[in-house]
Amino acid sequence: MGIRDVRRLFAVCAGLMVGATAYAGQWWPVQVNAVGKDGSKQAIEYSALDKASRPWKICASFPHLKDSFWLAANYGMIEEARRLKVQLQILDAGGYPNLNNQISQIENCVAGGAQAVIIGAVSHDGLSNLVAELKKKNVPVVDLFNGMSSRDVSARVLAPPFEAGLSAGKYLAGRHPAGSPAVKVAWLPGPAGAGFVELFNQGFKEAIKGSAVEIVATKYGDIGKEVQARLVEDTLQSFPELDYIAGTAVTAEAAVPVLRARERASRVKVVSLYVTPGVYRGIVGKSIQASVVQPNVTTARIAIDQAVRLLEKRETVGYITELARFFDQSNIQSMEVGASFAPDSFKPVFRVP
Repeated sequence: MGIRDVRRLFAVCAGLMVGATAYAGQWWPVQVNAVGKDGSKQAIEYSALDKASRPWKICASFPHLKDSFWLAANYGMIEEARRLKVQLQILDAGGYPNLNNQISQIENCVAGGAQAVIIGAVSHDGLSNLVAELKKKNVPVVDLFNGMSSRDVSARVLAPPFEAGLSAGKYLAGRHPAGSPAVKVAWLPGPAGAGFVELFNQGFKEAIKGSAVEIVATKYGDIGKEVQARLVEDTLQSFPELDYIAGTAVTAEAAVPVLRARERASRVKVVSLYVTPGVYRGIVGKSIQASVVQPNVTTARIAIDQAVRLLEKRETVGYITELARFFDQSNIQSMEVGASFAPDSFKPVFRVP
């Protein structure tokens, strides 16, 4: 990395902190996709409520808070709850294998007086019975980010993993179309069985059909840096001719030091399915090739706004997906960091007020 690259990296990191902090004010209107019952999408302009009519009690359940994706969601929710002056409790299920823990935490939160629940699900199908019970109790449920199969949710505010996988796959297929030399890709999409991982799979595999991109290894694992670093190590050992590692943001971050240590950073490129500050800095510093970018902070704010609208029986958009974009080293400077990241100084907050 040259002097200019170092200076640029310091500049964007400073902008990352300032930009995220500045985004704490009025954040709307924003463009989102409204999804119809037939699956059709329409870009609309979303505006938030000015205030809530009372200090509603809302419970939000996250799969975990051990990466900046969910930390950004935590920040967005906390800021929006404070702005609307509603009460909010954040729950951490402890990881994707902990379905029973997520269910019991939500049940306890509702028993403690929560009037609406926002769920970042650890399982696509495993929460259906719980959501049905909450519907019977007139407790609205907002399905956040990952998606659930239950038809009893009251609103969905999702980061479409199918489209993220599709975008990443199209990026690689565009660089390596049919007829060009074949490239070998290791695919590390996250924990086996998680609904969003299956959708990552579907989108990515659909996009690379007919191209010169070949998946030579698929490895599943919890989205923690230690687990992902081990998977990357195993993959590099098994495939000395690897060209790409594609997977979660944690995978991308974990891969960078492993590739450097093995002196393979110049050969193996890294593509991420979503963005974190570490991935952002990696793209700027040219250690990561590219990433899908979702406005996680904004999406979490919308989930709070939708929950309040449901409680106050105001108009809602029943199914929202964010407008994700794909950034690589050529256009990363244009990314709006405050829509996607919590400030560097932000630590997990579990309750408002």
